[in-house]
Amino acid sequence: MSRRFERSWKSKIFVCAVVAVLVTVVFAVPSFSHNPADVALNYDQGKQTLFVTVTHSPFSDIHYVKEVEVGKNGKSVGIYPYNAQPGEKFTNNYKIPAQPGDVLEAKSTCVKYGSKAGRMTVERLQ
Repeated sequence: MSRRFERSWKSKIFVCAVVAVLVTVVFAVPSFSHNPADVALNYDQGKQTLFVTVTHSPFSDIHYVKEVEVGKNGKSVGIYPYNAQPGEKFTNNYKIPAQPGDVLEAKSTCVKYGSKAGRMTVERLQ
């Protein structure tokens, strides 16, 4: 075999290997993304405040909650955008007037993939 043919063959294998690695990386990135793990709601009737605790990815600089949508009785009352999240688990509060029997909801949406919702019914004070 000539050296020229041998170099050409080796360079083609190298290019194919680089392309294979790039394709693998591009298709593997979404598999590292996931929707929020948990959305827990707690309502303080005295303060008329909904506390929403979201558990999501610890990779908060590149993979974070992009928004939380809050609803009451099936209607959206606000969408709250985020550019980052303070940690794997965080709590924010929202002023929402509600009475016993009202259904409160919060949907947390990931910047990369998926969402998770939580809901609760406001109970009578005892």
